[in-house]
Amino acid sequence: MKPQIMSLSLRILTLCSFFGVVANIDAAQKNVYTEEASVRVNSNTDFEKKSDHGDRLELGSVKVSNKEFLITLLGELVPGKEGAFEIASRSGFSGLTAYIWVESKDGSKLSAPSKGILENGKLHFHVLPNLNSTPYRVVLRVREGTIDERVSLPLSGHGHEHMDSPHHGVVSKLFTKSGEHVGHLELKLHDDKGDLELWVAKNENMDIPFDFPLHSNVKVKFIDYNNKEVLLKARNYEKNEDEEGNINLRNKKTNYFIFPTSHQEDVSWLKGKEFSSIVIVSIEAEGNQYNSEELILVPHSHTNEQTH
Repeated sequence: MKPQIMSLSLRILTLCSFFGVVANIDAAQKNVYTEEASVRVNSNTDFEKKSDHGDRLELGSVKVSNKEFLITLLGELVPGKEGAFEIASRSGFSGLTAYIWVESKDGSKLSAPSKGILENGKLHFHVLPNLNSTPYRVVLRVREGTIDERVSLPLSGHGHEHMDSPHHGVVSKLFTKSGEHVGHLELKLHDDKGDLELWVAKNENMDIPFDFPLHSNVKVKFIDYNNKEVLLKARNYEKNEDEEGNINLRNKKTNYFIFPTSHQEDVSWLKGKEFSSIVIVSIEAEGNQYNSEELILVPHSHTNEQTH
């Protein structure tokens, strides 16, 4: 064979070998890409499975900062394990920050506040209830500009909390100025007349009176009404009876105070079934200062047959 032909044949064989190697490399790379894509698909599938918390339980709707929010529990809430909540709102979430935590029936916090993360147009929260605790309600706190409001819903899904306090009011812990827990109080708002009744006790069952002098300075501050305050007083100094006729007077002291005590005081803004406000109760007596927790005051609604 002539040298020129042999040289050309060697070049052709060399080129074929080169392209064969390139083809093999390209095929190998395609296999790697296919495997990576498969891994990504499987990972996404696993993520979707992990994101499925279980059955959804709509706890109810609440109104905060003039916006309505639907709170949903995702799956089962188990003490010691992370649970999830979801909040939806037609008004959206622009300009606000939302937090959620869970509490016991007596109002003790059972988890750290969780800040909502926006996912697919809804806020998602993850909370970790304390081990061996009994979560009773979920609390939503919304901050928007100067607005800072809180509302709660029971985890039972009933949409509201049943009033099981002695007088069908709202119960709160009572603390000294230094923060010592010394008692409880129950505040009741009547929707028909807009009047307030307050009982103070040494125990949560409200059956051991925590008495103060008749002239004690007792106030309720309404946070959602520009911190407006009203002054509660004893009904009278003879018996200081409540609206059911029970006498609340012991050694010139009492655990029962009301608002208003005269017809000149305006109560129109307190009337109606839709009233709601965060309030704080303060008591000054015998040189001591006492304060309640922040509590959400809603009225006790009367039917046509009820008069108390």
